[in-house]
Amino acid sequence: MQKPLYSLLLTTILLQADGFYNSQSFQGFTGIINTPNAEVLEEGKTELQISNQVDSERVRDRRDEYRADQYMINFGILPNFEFGGRLSNIEHKDEKRYWRGFLIRDLSASFKYQIPFYHEYLPKVAIGIQDLGGQVDFYDAKYIVASKGYAFLRGSIGYSIDSDRMDGIFGGIEAQATDWVTLLAEYDSKESHLGLRINTPNNLSDYFNLSFLAKANIDDDKQRFNFALNLKIDIGDNHHSKRIIKNQTFNTEKTASLLVSSEDTTKTIFPINTLKEKLVHFGFENIDIGNRGNIIYVAYENNILDHNELDALGVILGYMVELDMPYKKFEIVIKRSNQKVKQISGSLSAYKDIIKDFTPFSLRDFKNSIEVDAVIDNDQTNISIKGANSSYLKTRLELYPGLKSFVGTEIGTYDYLLSARVYLLWNLYKGFDLGVLYDFPFMWSNDLNKEDGGYKQYHGPSEIKSILLHRSDIFGNFINIASIGTHGDNWAGFESLAYTMGNHTLSAKLGYLEAREKEYWQIRPERKRIYLGTYSYYSNQFDTLAEYTYGQFYNQDYGFEVKAKRYFGDVAIGLFYQQTDEKYVGISLDIPLTPRKVADSYLQIKGKSDYNYQVRTTVDDQDGANTLKPAGVLRAGREFDIERRFLNKNRLNSDYIKKHILRLRDSYFKYVIK
Repeated sequence: MQKPLYSLLLTTILLQADGFYNSQSFQGFTGIINTPNAEVLEEGKTELQISNQVDSERVRDRRDEYRADQYMINFGILPNFEFGGRLSNIEHKDEKRYWRGFLIRDLSASFKYQIPFYHEYLPKVAIGIQDLGGQVDFYDAKYIVASKGYAFLRGSIGYSIDSDRMDGIFGGIEAQATDWVTLLAEYDSKESHLGLRINTPNNLSDYFNLSFLAKANIDDDKQRFNFALNLKIDIGDNHHSKRIIKNQTFNTEKTASLLVSSEDTTKTIFPINTLKEKLVHFGFENIDIGNRGNIIYVAYENNILDHNELDALGVILGYMVELDMPYKKFEIVIKRSNQKVKQISGSLSAYKDIIKDFTPFSLRDFKNSIEVDAVIDNDQTNISIKGANSSYLKTRLELYPGLKSFVGTEIGTYDYLLSARVYLLWNLYKGFDLGVLYDFPFMWSNDLNKEDGGYKQYHGPSEIKSILLHRSDIFGNFINIASIGTHGDNWAGFESLAYTMGNHTLSAKLGYLEAREKEYWQIRPERKRIYLGTYSYYSNQFDTLAEYTYGQFYNQDYGFEVKAKRYFGDVAIGLFYQQTDEKYVGISLDIPLTPRKVADSYLQIKGKSDYNYQVRTTVDDQDGANTLKPAGVLRAGREFDIERRFLNKNRLNSDYIKKHILRLRDSYFKYVIK
């Protein structure tokens, strides 16, 4: 079988085709059956897979004695680049014959990069690494692969090294029977497979694609069939695509009765009062409105458009357009805890053109006018409205899950403890906020049973996690938060300071914790000190936030963390490396668990705007195993932090706003023009 298949590969590799449905192989990377092709997952997509393939080289001749659960996830985080993770659990069907109960339980990562060079008569080429890092590699492979096709055929051929499973020349063929059925054949350097992929047509849904993958190993009579189910979805909503313009038109009849024109802008009290009524009705707080010559001035605090501060800017600018405010420029000041954080200025005339008659030229003119600066109060600004809709003593109740999880360990495939977290926040006065965090565990796996579970030490009680009084101050580009109160069983004090300049942010966090009670054998209560310095940089090209942190963490381990986080709308995918007493690699997901707009009231109930979940594993352990060590590189007191509460997740800069101007327009049409 090998020679005919190899000859067919060499013949079809010179062909060319377009329109194939690209999906995960049984190995997690985009490919055919068990081998890769030169395609990668589309940027901004994620694909999940569950399969039952027993693919361990160690039991090649007796795979029928084992069962497997394989979980894959793949992310198109950059153009031409995919990154994925894999959780494998292979167990003996007769558990008594294997003392641990499993043969392989492994957590691994892989990536593939498609070389961005395309020519009509040349194949696409990609390189990749599977199961990178660590000293025990069950699925390791380093490969290069080329793919090309014609009409309904696409052929791939490649070469792999450092692999027990795919070692040497491999290749495969994809034959597209329809736009939703593809026939597959491959040789992985050791075995030959036939397969079938069935996927939902691309025009069925704009939100997801499903595909089913089945394969038979024609060199193995004992264990012939395996199956996989894939789900491909967008990572996040795109609120700034030019496609949204198609269904958005400015309603001149709706606003005709409100249009006001006047050459003397210092006497336009009517539109300013109307603007104030609209902003208060919408739910903005601590509103100041005034003017200076041909500039309209608005300062506000946003606690209702929780996903992104750009939504609030879009609504406020939209109301200015709707009221046809007779000003050429705007100054908008963002507040937090009734303090002025940043000032955004630009051309109101150019923004009116974007709303009423969108063209590339109006977009360019508005982009060029935008500036983001530290707030400098101008004595010449005539403030007509001050402090409308105060935020004082309003209760913000934030509900979200707390999740401890242990993935691919010696004890279990996936162990978890799920709790309900309630975070209460009161703005007591300008710059003073009180936060209380309560945690209530209500669901857990057997291994986290607090009586006899293997991880019972991580099952904490229902308790108040923290009570902290925060004092915030803003001096130009400096933001400082001093916090004091309790954290767990400790008296705690934290000091956070951040300095922003354009896309750059420098920050420092200090913490001191002392146990409220001491053990009988202790001379003095246990103490902890935290010293952390962080530098972050926002790159507007790929909407990526890069961050480097160094210092002493919560559990007194000393070292550093490097993280890169790519934003897709309001969802972020992060990759990180941590090194203190241990070395960790991992992937994180930030996702909003609250509506884009929440109600405004004295008791405001909402979810978390950037819930974070991460999976990590130790690497390069001396014993060659990735042992569970969850205590390293932990932080404390992050519910009321500068980056999230004050700086729009470190993206409050002109580059970010200019890249997402169409989101301003989208929020206007979503919330103002209904």
